[in-house]
Amino acid sequence: MNSDNSDNNSQRIKGGIFAKADIDLLKKTLDFYIKNNKNLNTKEQSKISLLFHRLGRMSSK
Repeated sequence: MNSDNSDNNSQRIKGGIFAKADIDLLKKTLDFYIKNNKNLNTKEQSKISLLFHRLGRMSSK
């Protein structure tokens, strides 16, 4: 019974919802990270940039 609960909880978490304030904070954090981390390679920068834009689309809905 307990393992069923943990399976249900993990399924709910996978489809979780962010509050607009969470998305705004994540975007600010990513922006700061990109601007201040001198060790990022171009592939990492691209991945973070894509995530930043996906978060922007999430907050506009």
